[in-house]
Amino acid sequence: MAMRWEYCLLTCTPMTGLDGEGVRCSYQIIGPEGSITSELYVKEPWPLVAVQRLLNMLGAEGWEMVAYDTSTNRGVFKREKV
Repeated sequence: MAMRWEYCLLTCTPMTGLDGEGVRCSYQIIGPEGSITSELYVKEPWPLVAVQRLLNMLGAEGWEMVAYDTSTNRGVFKREKV
């Protein structure tokens, strides 16, 4: 039997200058169970740190990156459907 996949879309917007030295990253994850909209705050002044934490969060949930556009901070992820 062939593998079946489920997909997840991520869009995030890192924002600097709002929280002193840190970065706030608002994001939306659209997956098979619906969508989640939230924010992540990191104390480091680099937007890529916030994006990296989001990517690690998805990886910990079993999502594997299929594509990611660094100019728009949007990505497509997949994981095996059980």
